[in-house]
Amino acid sequence: MRRTREEAEATRLAIMEKGLELFSEQGVAATRLSDIAREAGFTRGAIYWHFKNKWDLFEAISEHYSRPFKALSDACLSDQEQDPLGKLRQLLVTLLSRIEHDASFRRMMLMFIRESSGMGEREVSDPVAAFMHYQHQRRLSVIRNAIRRGQLPVNIDPEAASWLIKAMIDGFVTSWLQRADFFSISSNADVFVDTVIASLSALQPVPDSVDDEVCEV
Repeated sequence: MRRTREEAEATRLAIMEKGLELFSEQGVAATRLSDIAREAGFTRGAIYWHFKNKWDLFEAISEHYSRPFKALSDACLSDQEQDPLGKLRQLLVTLLSRIEHDASFRRMMLMFIRESSGMGEREVSDPVAAFMHYQHQRRLSVIRNAIRRGQLPVNIDPEAASWLIKAMIDGFVTSWLQRADFFSISSNADVFVDTVIASLSALQPVPDSVDDEVCEV
């Protein structure tokens, strides 16, 4: 019997939900598509009907669960936006609040932090590196937009500012995931994000290297 489009989409979403659960618990490399098929109650053929491989599934999960933030993220990048830094603040506060109250989004953040850490001998995979680069380029655009609008000093290093945002947000999220019973990340989201924004403005430019002096004898 031929499946309807709605049934196919429901199957695709169910696969993504189970894939996200396993990816966040044990990592993408350690998860096989057969594991996802078994846990989700589908055949491997059903998995391959929707996804070429597990990294294709990873990318689909990242796109699907990031979609609610796209409009706000795009606003930060718009040349017409008068308050890009304010939109960035709103985006980050919304993100931190969503983590505490949305289990699927929380799993996605855990999955991505796990895959992008690159700790030890495990290398960051090409799909994760590409996603990290994409997010980095978007942060750079927001920062440069804020500089043009006079919201950030003209002499800050956009590259350093971008990685500072990632490091601080990842740090807040990781600390909360480790001991969620110690504090509410959503209740403290405004304070945490204001700290990030203040840190951007406080970034000092990298000093020029001092040339070795040539002494004449």
